[in-house]
Amino acid sequence: MLLAEVNEITHPRLPTVGQIRDYLEAEGWSARPPGPAGSMWVRNSDRIGIPDLDGEDPLLVQGILERLARAERKDLRFVTNYIRYYRTDVTLLQAASEQAVSETIPLGAASTVLNSARSILRASGTTAWSERGHIDGNYARQGDAVLDRARMDHTIHGPFMIPVLVPIPRLQHSQDQQHSSESLELFRAAPEPFERRVTRTLAQALLAVQEVIVQPERMPTMRDLHQAVDRGVSREFCTALSKILEEPSIGEFKAQFEWAPAVSAPETMPKSIGLPSEAREKIDQAAEILKRSRSEARSIFSGGIVELRHVLDDPWGYITIATVRQGRTCEIRVRLRYPQYQEAMSWHSKHRAVIVEGAVREGPNRRLVVNEPVSCRPIDEALLPSGDGSADVIPRPRRR
Repeated sequence: MLLAEVNEITHPRLPTVGQIRDYLEAEGWSARPPGPAGSMWVRNSDRIGIPDLDGEDPLLVQGILERLARAERKDLRFVTNYIRYYRTDVTLLQAASEQAVSETIPLGAASTVLNSARSILRASGTTAWSERGHIDGNYARQGDAVLDRARMDHTIHGPFMIPVLVPIPRLQHSQDQQHSSESLELFRAAPEPFERRVTRTLAQALLAVQEVIVQPERMPTMRDLHQAVDRGVSREFCTALSKILEEPSIGEFKAQFEWAPAVSAPETMPKSIGLPSEAREKIDQAAEILKRSRSEARSIFSGGIVELRHVLDDPWGYITIATVRQGRTCEIRVRLRYPQYQEAMSWHSKHRAVIVEGAVREGPNRRLVVNEPVSCRPIDEALLPSGDGSADVIPRPRRR
């Protein structure tokens, strides 16, 4: 875990007793009825006493962590950081500066990074709710609520790095369920919290900027930019990145992601995404295009797979996507031919969110369905070259 590694030269900060209890419950420990001093937590033959504390006593917390580390046969430093960030997505924003050797950065550049970090997260919160190329001040209330709960951790010794913390709430229904019979295979997964969707959108938008705008020698076409918008890129997102890269002392901007262990992480999303300062001009041009252009009216949605369903000998399989549509959270069932359904099973096993294009209709019991998707693919799949649709799992039909 990166946070454990970068804190090797410092003393890791302690989690709260509440965070420890939350971790124990989620990891299969059970609490015995409380006594006058606290509760005994048990898992198999291991027992750990957790006292009732009105405040946070560092010595008591340290003792609990030491006993827990011995019980789980893990390094104390690792356990300390793991529990502290158990329900927190961490985005480490790093600005590589000319003064990196002295571990400092000009105050003006630091201020720009801080303000732009907030703008980047705010834009991601809005496009996680509703993709759009130009937000134009119409930020989503749901995204701003995540921004209000976000925190900034202490900066980390070494290169100028700001940890942005997005807390992940506990969900009432967070357990996976599986049902199999002779005629039906059904798997139901826990939904992705919206807070995770925001952090994931930030990561995939950075990846789209890198792949669509920065790496190609040519400027992206409008079709390319529409694909980037589908993944969370907006004019405001690009403008915030540009402000960081235009600082003379910053040679590269990098984001590293550490996903909250409490929620399954997207395994194929890059751990680190970097943009050189030379990319600023192209990002500025893309921002200007997004400001002037109108988004295509297309039936596209994205999200995590929360259900896999297949009836024996049926040539079709069904996946259900948890997403946001028309300002509301919802689930949409997508019909796939069985070979493509099998691919979707592997995407789900790696916790890869997918992006689907196709007409959404109302099916039986008012369920939203897509029976003939134009395309269905992992959202973290490389975008270019994809302007001709060659990378789609389901080939696009020719336009007449």
